[in-house]
Formats: sequence, structure tokens, C-alpha cells
Amino acid sequence: MLEAAKTRFAEAGFEAASTRRIAESAGVAQSLLLYHFASKEELWRAVVDGVFAQAERGLTDVADRMPDDADYETRLMNPIRSLVDTFAADADLHRIILHEGKHESERLTWLVETHLRRLYENSIALLKEGQAAGLVRPGDPTLLHYSIVSIAGTVFSLSPEIRKLDPHTKANDPDAVTALIRDVLMIAPRQS
Repeated sequence: MLEAAKTRFAEAGFEAASTRRIAESAGVAQSLLLYHFASKEELWRAVVDGVFAQAERGLTDVADRMPDDADYETRLMNPIRSLVDTFAADADLHRIILHEGKHESERLTWLVETHLRRLYENSIALLKEGQAAGLVRPGDPTLLHYSIVSIAGTVFSLSPEIRKLDPHTKANDPDAVTALIRDVLMIAPRQS
């Protein structure tokens, strides 16, 4: 049920997704869906909690493997690679965030306060550290943060379109996407 709901919320957004269509996609009766999730809002939150739990596990794994004496570029790029890998594995997270981020709502407030704010604040602190050290290009850290998210998510969210335009592109290659983000952010040469 959660997988069907995730797909529907990613495709149509919260407002256009119906519990009837979600139940049909999951192959269950709508009454069973509503037995497990008392409302569409509760179902949406369960979906979002699930996809963020998976993304946060990836970031935790990256942090756990990070040596205490890791250089700045490693501390910046390893979490970015985890984000790229998350979107490459399942672009629905990016699509759900795009749907919700367009309009002020209680869901957006919940999404920001429950899942996005901590990630954003960590990103901004790391970007400012790099700027202060002369390693990251100058500019508004918020714009840099959203540039990272945009590059990491958009190529996977729009992969059907990209493949139609250029079936031979490597735009959906996580290595290529990560390298592009690195080249957009960093002003210092690559470290060996």
C-alpha cells in the first residue's frame, strides 16, 4: 500500500491522489487502506517518513564510514553522493518534495520541520565552511544548496524526457551527476 501511495503522490501530488486509486494500484479494497491509515494525510505522512528514513540511513552510513580526519571535499561530497544515489534509486522522493514545495500548506510545514530543516542546516553549515576556506564558490549558500538538490534530483525525475532527447547521455549516471555537482560547487582543483 505504501509503495502504491508513494508512486501516486509522486505522480499526481497530494491533492490529486485519491485513496480509491491508491487502493486500486495496491490491489486492496479502499476500506482496508483506510483501516490502516485513517486519512489520506496519515497515509502521505507514512510514505514521506518511509522515504526519508531510507535517505537518512544512507547519510548515516556515510557519516559512520567518514574518517575523523576526512578532508573538506570528502566531508562535502560523500553526503552529496548519498543524495544522488537516493534519487537515482527512487526519484519519487524528489517528485514528492517538488509537489509539496510549490504551495504553502500544513503538509509543507510538517515536511520542512520533520525532515528538511536539519538536512538544510547541515548543508548550509558545510557550504559556509567551504566558502570561508576558499574551497566553495562564493554566493548565497541557500542557492547553492538548492542547486545541489536540483541537479541531484531533476536528472532522475526527468529521466524519461532526457532519454528521449539523448538516448546515449550519461546524465542518469550517479558518477557523472556527482562530478557535475562537485564542479559546480568547488573552486579548488580536485584533490587526489
